[in-house]
Amino acid sequence: MHAFSSHARGVTGHNPGIQRETRAADSPSAARFITHIDRVSYTAATQDLVRPDGSWDLVFRQTRSGLMVLQTGQTDRVVKLGSEAGDSYLSIAFRPEIYMPARPGQRMMNQGHVHGFAGRRDFLIGDERLELPSFENAEQLVMQLARRGLIEVDLLVQRAAAGGWERVDDRSLQRHSSHVTGMSPKKLQQILRADAAAGLLQQGQRPADVAAELGYTDQAHLTHSLRRILGLTPGQLQPRAPNLP
Repeated sequence: MHAFSSHARGVTGHNPGIQRETRAADSPSAARFITHIDRVSYTAATQDLVRPDGSWDLVFRQTRSGLMVLQTGQTDRVVKLGSEAGDSYLSIAFRPEIYMPARPGQRMMNQGHVHGFAGRRDFLIGDERLELPSFENAEQLVMQLARRGLIEVDLLVQRAAAGGWERVDDRSLQRHSSHVTGMSPKKLQQILRADAAAGLLQQGQRPADVAAELGYTDQAHLTHSLRRILGLTPGQLQPRAPNLP
């Protein structure tokens, strides 16, 4: 069930069988908790590649079997997601420093948890009843989670994600980061940097420039990191030139 976790923004490339809309949060208060919201529908049976991007997700997936509410943890591996024509999902991606105290990252790493329903329009997280969100109003759910204490901001992991963890005792931070996110600060930083590099490459930036901007030793270091974390090379991530007549 962890196949739905961490939908790397745009990394999957163009697939005619997938229709995807992605947007950022529409308010600073919600943006504190989430990175983006996806709405995806499938017009043909397809295999979608889901790659690490440093986020965990709440996924509302609709198939012929019905609706499923899935919470996914962080992932550090590429996962194949198989879907049939007519399937769809809404995904809310949470920042790495956001966690659920009842289900911290240590319990959720490379895992998924299915939440139950309370009627036709509501679902449950623990004993809390919450209204099913839409692509347009997903921020309302995020703020409800925050107000009810179902999600919290971890400032230490927030600093680690920004690359400022060197001043903290390594062993202490290792344990803390593993509890909150399911991974070490170093691994989290590597995933976030690879995701940032993928975004810059997809915008058309040269690999050498991306390597220099993000602090890779050289272009070979960038290539090795992307292949190991995302399963792709810089050339595969860069936009293809249009075919000339």
